[in-house]
Amino acid sequence: MRGGGVRATLFGVRGTARILLIDDAELVFDFVQALFTEFPEPPSLEWRGTFEAGLEALLGGGYDACLLDYRLGARSGLDLLREASGRGCRTPIVLLTGQGSRELDLEAQRLGAADFLVKGDFSAALLERVLRYAIEGARTLERLRESEERYSLALQGANDGLWDWQVGAVEMHLSTRWKSMLGYTDDELPNLKASWWERVHPDDTAALELSLSRHVKGETPLLEQEHRLRHHDGVYRHMLVRGKAVRNAAGEATRVAGSLTDVTEARSHDALTGLPNRVLFTDRLEQAFVRARRDPDYRFAVLFIDLDRFKYVNDSLGHSAGDELLVGIARRLERCVRAVDTVARLGGDEFTVLLDDAREPDGALRVATRVVEDLARPFHVGGHQVFTGASVGITISSPQYERAEDLMRDADTAMYGAKAQGKGRFVVFDPVMHERAMRVLSVESGLRRAIDERELEVHYQPVFATATRHLLGFEALVRWRHPEHGMVAPLDFVPIAEDTDLIAMLDRYVMREATAQLARWRGGTGADLFVGVNASRKQFARADFAAEVSALLDASGLPAEALHLEVTETLTMDDAPLVGLQLSKLANRGVVLVIDDFGVGYSSLAVLHRFPFKGLKVDRSFVMNLDQSPRAAEVVRAIIAMAGALGLSCIAEGVESEAQFEQLRAWGCSRVQGFLLARPMPVEEAARFVSDAIRRGEVG
Repeated sequence: MRGGGVRATLFGVRGTARILLIDDAELVFDFVQALFTEFPEPPSLEWRGTFEAGLEALLGGGYDACLLDYRLGARSGLDLLREASGRGCRTPIVLLTGQGSRELDLEAQRLGAADFLVKGDFSAALLERVLRYAIEGARTLERLRESEERYSLALQGANDGLWDWQVGAVEMHLSTRWKSMLGYTDDELPNLKASWWERVHPDDTAALELSLSRHVKGETPLLEQEHRLRHHDGVYRHMLVRGKAVRNAAGEATRVAGSLTDVTEARSHDALTGLPNRVLFTDRLEQAFVRARRDPDYRFAVLFIDLDRFKYVNDSLGHSAGDELLVGIARRLERCVRAVDTVARLGGDEFTVLLDDAREPDGALRVATRVVEDLARPFHVGGHQVFTGASVGITISSPQYERAEDLMRDADTAMYGAKAQGKGRFVVFDPVMHERAMRVLSVESGLRRAIDERELEVHYQPVFATATRHLLGFEALVRWRHPEHGMVAPLDFVPIAEDTDLIAMLDRYVMREATAQLARWRGGTGADLFVGVNASRKQFARADFAAEVSALLDASGLPAEALHLEVTETLTMDDAPLVGLQLSKLANRGVVLVIDDFGVGYSSLAVLHRFPFKGLKVDRSFVMNLDQSPRAAEVVRAIIAMAGALGLSCIAEGVESEAQFEQLRAWGCSRVQGFLLARPMPVEEAARFVSDAIRRGEVG
């Protein structure tokens, strides 16, 4: 089966989200567009290939987010980010770069970037989350701006802290209210700029300094910057500072005054469910880490919860019903834990639980059991009874964890393990999961590089007429020649590609290479050969796939019947209307459609007459046991007989012995392939194979 997909659902914008991509490589546009097809509600993607065109589009507005390449010819993405920010652009910008760099990340954030992604090292799920959180963050900040602009600074003084600073002075007037917002009396905190600055979170200091400096220089009309300030109790509060400079006749700032607003509640709670959000959850998780370092006996646990069927509720009953369901889930989760524990909504259909002081080893398991059982019970939403469920990943604190993000990562990994086991259950993280996840990431990253560096090769396995053993065509198969590890077996990378967007890119590469090569063989020899290529379900998820295949045939000059598209039975179980339309368009063009791995899928035999298939492949697992298992033999014989009755060609793959070959010929199987007759071979060897077959008169 080929699958995979993203878990989160919405961007929270009305209509289709508009995303701007600024990158000088069209290949990146194709890559991001392919990732977007996996989103539950794919956004609209617009591309600008130069610095000037990108800046003009960004300043023109109308976009919900921007993906910005770090390299744009002679100028950098940081230059564009700096200029756009200076000209008042509020569109959230995610910087794309070719390699991870902490310094670059910090500089991008300092200039106002919403986030940072490394090219070739992110999946559709990660891209969807980053864009969603960037958009949500920008919308939250915009709402704060709109709210603040309703009042003047003088009116804010009644509830907010006021401050007044003579530019360049050590002293700074801080109002009594300003100090009390941080838990201090008027006498406890001196009126110094240092009283403010030394309490700023280290990660926010540079941005605050930059905002103040730019306003003093006259580069911005107002000072407006959100940052974190350490309260007297040690917990950081989210603050929004606003101010305006007083200038002399020469335009030089002599004094800056303004207000400080506590926006912690707006930043720390989810607007829909009222639960703590990611920001507050992370703060409490960090506090748990601090406590664990002080107290060796203290233990805590994290539960990462993902709903199993939430998307279907949204799709069938609408988003308002989905929101109602999320509120109901939040209330049930709160009932599953103690008052000292924290239930949070990270966004979409993702929730987390922080179990405080989880000294009992099975305490987290009991809570996870309650969560799974409670969320499996029906919900009443909009007059309907709906069922969802949850997959839960669990991590327990231990000295090996030094960062909150590592514990969250492992809980997320365990949650995916729960989904892989059939959903509606929980899994406790173990180190093997991390090793497996790291291996998958390594292979995925290497495979993206392999596509760019043309390390992939197409090998060709001949297909023969059973009656004559004459060459009829080839099946095109992808191979990876790794620069360090040599030839990588398909089983080591194809399954990983199938769980990501890469499978569509692989299949597209093989189809392009194979059709071009077949055209050369047919044109040079006159041999009437065909080539079979795999088509992934992710390709069929694109409405323009049939048109893309037609364009490929036109470019190669091949007749449509020379291309055999091999698809799995499970393809027909996805989106039947869209799949059926694509299959019909391809069949009408003349492309030969073949069901691959027949007999091991989930669809019924009805697909053979519902869809325009012309052939089927008997899965190798049956053929390899043909002369050893009577049951396997009966299955193969029945499939061959059924194919004949329906007028379909029948190809048996995996033929490795003469006994298997003779039995297949006796039963009337029309075509065979396998190691008995020929192994997959690189293009040069396949060319010689074609020439030798023509010379012997063994083609067709």
